[in-house]
Amino acid sequence: MDESWTTLDSPDDLRLGEVMPAWFAGRMMADDWRFALLLSTGQVMLIRRIEAVHLSPHGMVLVDVDMQREAEGFTAPGGVLVAPTGRVRATVNLAHVVAAYEVADSPLAREEEADF
Repeated sequence: MDESWTTLDSPDDLRLGEVMPAWFAGRMMADDWRFALLLSTGQVMLIRRIEAVHLSPHGMVLVDVDMQREAEGFTAPGGVLVAPTGRVRATVNLAHVVAAYEVADSPLAREEEADF
């Protein structure tokens, strides 16, 4: 019986859509940006990108992320998690992620705002 995990580390891997919304992993793997993961604890984990998604043969999904180093003015009612040291890599069990969203505008949107 093969008990090995499968690792997905490309934003173009179509298998990502089988375990999470396609934009979630595809966008968060392709860009180095400012994203947030709302966790089941009520805390928000600020991340820069998803590095890889690991699928267990039993259905568990683990997500390797690079965390933000600072909250940069971002607040959340349940608290904000950022990297506690210079080492930013973390692994999150996808079962504990309630929502994922961007917390920064694109560079183009900021340039357009500056024109007004």
